[in-house]
Amino acid sequence: MTWRTWRALIASLAVLIGLTAAGTSPAFAGIDARDPYIDQHCGIDTIGSGTTTIAVPVDRLSLNLEAIGHDPAGSKITVVYTIPGTSKYGTLFGQYDPVRGNATFNYTIDYPPADSTLSISFEIAWTDGTYYSNTLTRPLLHCTRDNTSEVDKRWWPDLAPTTVFQQCTTVGKWPFSVRAVDVTVHRSHDGPGLAGVPVWTDYWIPGKKGYTSGASGTTNSTGDAWQTFRLVAPPTGAELDILSSSRDSSTFTYPVHTWVPIAC
Repeated sequence: MTWRTWRALIASLAVLIGLTAAGTSPAFAGIDARDPYIDQHCGIDTIGSGTTTIAVPVDRLSLNLEAIGHDPAGSKITVVYTIPGTSKYGTLFGQYDPVRGNATFNYTIDYPPADSTLSISFEIAWTDGTYYSNTLTRPLLHCTRDNTSEVDKRWWPDLAPTTVFQQCTTVGKWPFSVRAVDVTVHRSHDGPGLAGVPVWTDYWIPGKKGYTSGASGTTNSTGDAWQTFRLVAPPTGAELDILSSSRDSSTFTYPVHTWVPIAC
């Protein structure tokens, strides 16, 4: 690991230790939610162009945090992942969504080494002066070009069974029509108290910007929700990351994370 890499890593981790100047140390607070949901998914990224493209195996790491006892809008979150024994790390900053009450962070780890440990450190600071920090470790997926045995490794409970349907279509009239796909997400519940609650479905295509809002609404009397959004000219064969979240009357957020290949 070079000194520049060490310096950047130390600077990132320092955020998790302090966040305040001397004499203004905030009060520690226990986490006001369940442990973060962590999901890993093997994929392939292509770099280069033309005849010089290279297929790079990647581990797509997703982390979902939720707020319960504090105001989601008054938060600052720092998340750092490291792989001990390597120079690989990543740092992201964010805050809770003020309406949905959760925050999701996505990393892409290229050439994840075999038999390694994934370490995730995060700190949440609120405007009332309280903060919480923690470090979690998980086995790292060993994603390779020909490894199909480890597609997913989840510590992300399926709190609501979700099914994804796709319908190929076009937008506009020939000769100016454009290929599109209508994606329908069926989110079902069996537990009490989940009828008539807000539900949001967001999507992310790796290589693009972060999550895009796909659809929003409420669950029906049985706690089910059907939501549809349209992708116009999506990249052929790309994977689609779908994040569906609902929030019940007790202010718990129930995220469901699903990967599907784009069919059209």
